[in-house]
Amino acid sequence: MKLWQAAATAAFLMLGASQPAMAELKNITIGTNPSGSTFYLIGSGFAKVFQEKLGIRSTAQPFAGSSVYLPSISVGDITLGLASTVDSGLAYEGKADFPQPMTSLRSLARVWNIPYAFITRADSGIMTADDLRGKRVMGDMPTSQALTMINKAIIKSGGLTLDDVDFMSSGGLMDGITAVVEGRADAAPVATTMPVLLESQASVPGGLRIVANGSQGVEGFFAGEVSGVALSTAAPNEKRPFVIGETPIVSYDTMLIADESMSEDDAYAITKTLYDNWADLQADIGPLRGVAQDALALPEPSAPYHPGAIKFYKEVGLWTDAHEQAQSKF
Repeated sequence: MKLWQAAATAAFLMLGASQPAMAELKNITIGTNPSGSTFYLIGSGFAKVFQEKLGIRSTAQPFAGSSVYLPSISVGDITLGLASTVDSGLAYEGKADFPQPMTSLRSLARVWNIPYAFITRADSGIMTADDLRGKRVMGDMPTSQALTMINKAIIKSGGLTLDDVDFMSSGGLMDGITAVVEGRADAAPVATTMPVLLESQASVPGGLRIVANGSQGVEGFFAGEVSGVALSTAAPNEKRPFVIGETPIVSYDTMLIADESMSEDDAYAITKTLYDNWADLQADIGPLRGVAQDALALPEPSAPYHPGAIKFYKEVGLWTDAHEQAQSKF
């Protein structure tokens, strides 16, 4: 080989090594909830980073909900999607809104933790789910079977059945909050970090309070009722005056979901890009700040991890025996 040929070959190899391993993806489409939602905010931020760092045209595509875009991922119409551990678990198993199991779905990363509980007026006398007997609870949410299932589990944690409460239909979390504020309901579910709760707090004489889990809501109870839901604790702070003392509640996570048809190199590169740019993403997108960089690998997801993600997490030391055990159950 002549000198100039060797130099050209070396330059080519160096150029190839400097490029991201994205041999198959020509564009990235991220399915999210409607424009204006937190999912859309997160998806748009991810798309910007993927386009800048991977050099691939990337967009966030809003849909009515995950029941629409998770099937689109499984058939290859879109690349990725944001979904709660509850929804991704239901989709993987073919339950509720998902009549057919989507066993090709694969997890890449945990990106958002959502603390969840009922809220009530502070003077209602409702302290825990045990106190919901005979109360009007805005818990039947036709637009989200996943949230309805969680609401039922919280009621059950109080040793109650749906017959023990007035389980009212709700158009969503905002509808329930409004009903409690206006006195049309005694309790309604919320994500405890919702900014609107501060406005609602100020509009109610005496304010609001978060309702604690019931007396039966011990370790493992909620996970046994709804896959993907875990025990959590709401801690009081100045920004959340409706949290009165440390309050046991539940939480669930949001995952970035792909399909098994994605190549290992592509899944690896996407996961690595999130990890490497996580601090910048957190600075720009508030909800991401609740998940530390070293917590992106959720130990027990509701859909198995993609091999490309596993490869990356092993390289950075985030893949543990707990992850391996959970993965082996799928």
